[in-house]
Amino acid sequence: MKFDFKKYFGKAFLAIGKTQESKESGEGGFKRYVGVGSTFVKCVQPTKKEIDEFFGFESQAEPEYVKDTENGKEAHITFLIQTDPAANNGIELKARAMFTLRQAPDYNRDQTKVRVIDQYGNYTWANVEDAKVGKALVGANGNPQKIDTKYRMACVGECDLIGFLKKYLCVPDAFNYVSGTWVKKDNAAECVFALEHIKDYFKGDFKELKEAIALQPNNKVKLLYGVRTTDEGKQYQAVCTRGELILSNAANANALTRLEKSLVNAKQNDVYQNIDYRVCELQEWTVEPTNLEKPSQDSDLPFGESSSDAMPWN
Repeated sequence: MKFDFKKYFGKAFLAIGKTQESKESGEGGFKRYVGVGSTFVKCVQPTKKEIDEFFGFESQAEPEYVKDTENGKEAHITFLIQTDPAANNGIELKARAMFTLRQAPDYNRDQTKVRVIDQYGNYTWANVEDAKVGKALVGANGNPQKIDTKYRMACVGECDLIGFLKKYLCVPDAFNYVSGTWVKKDNAAECVFALEHIKDYFKGDFKELKEAIALQPNNKVKLLYGVRTTDEGKQYQAVCTRGELILSNAANANALTRLEKSLVNAKQNDVYQNIDYRVCELQEWTVEPTNLEKPSQDSDLPFGESSSDAMPWN
């Protein structure tokens, strides 16, 4: 299948309407941690020197952020992150939040669906043929989905990166849920968020990302921390960078409940089977059995499509 990358990712500049300062909600050998942590972004695409100074040890080589692989060219995005001890029971954890973008559309496994994204950073799955012609997308209930009628195909990894940046920058939502359907706000222009310089990431130019973080350098985002166990039994600190599992810093108890349901659903679809993620206050990791009990279907979120349509992992 031939894909015109330039057609979909050929714009030149970051488009953003409005950002906000993030606010706190509620109180808040080598140790590894699990839980949800209120987190600063300290650096974007760091050099070897910046990595060494941040972690306090000598790394092996300069990081390589663009690679040619058998699946196509990849851009590797790295944020150096640090939890706020004042909001995380005194825990100051330094880690990396990493995203991999690939210069190709984000298809599901059998390439019958593709992820699409609009100018407000909303994304969803669409049938490939519908996406090609820009057909208006509706959910299982027949009502419009939460995405602008003008959308484009997303490249692999783009939606997760957008999800992270929108939550970090506190970009307001462009839609309201009114009488069972999504309606665009009158001030939608303030809610624009689109990475329009992605094509240059694959050339090693990440200026757009650095400028985005610089808009709110003191903001925080709530990230899910866990411990990854290798086949050899070694444990490493992990940071979840799946877009729908990232929360704004003002996330409340309802948001945490929805996060827990989403995490259980992900594990039931064979995601994160070797990573111990837990929705709890950030705490030192201890081994506990994983609860894979299927969550209840009731939710206060007005989802417009079924879970199989929203997450076609299989």
